[in-house]
Amino acid sequence: MVRAVVSALPTWRTSRYTVVELPEQIDTSNADGVREQLLALLNSGGEPIIADLTGTTFCDSSAVNALLRAYTRARATDRPLYAAVPPGGIVRKVFEITAVARAIPTFDDVGSAVATAVVAALDEDSSPGGTPTGTPR
Repeated sequence: MVRAVVSALPTWRTSRYTVVELPEQIDTSNADGVREQLLALLNSGGEPIIADLTGTTFCDSSAVNALLRAYTRARATDRPLYAAVPPGGIVRKVFEITAVARAIPTFDDVGSAVATAVVAALDEDSSPGGTPTGTPR
């Protein structure tokens, strides 16, 4: 089997959040690359990460593993990781069946995830000492 190399995933950064667009399909051929790029983003700053899966039409257990490992790193570094996954598709079903949607806050679209990330960042900025006031759900 030939491993597909994931080139740099499209990423948009602001001072309040980072959105990373995940591939159309995430499986054993590219999940390691997706995981590594998510981990690199998590290691490179302090803002929340939004994994944009709105264009992802297929993911398997290796994708779930990659996302959960990124979520574990996000929690260890005290950075929020959100997922944008459209309702009704196969990817959302995988998120629900595997309980990924319980672990990673999952939104129907990128805009909703961005709004939550911005509000969380504003809450953190306004709390005494800059510590988070709560975890958005």
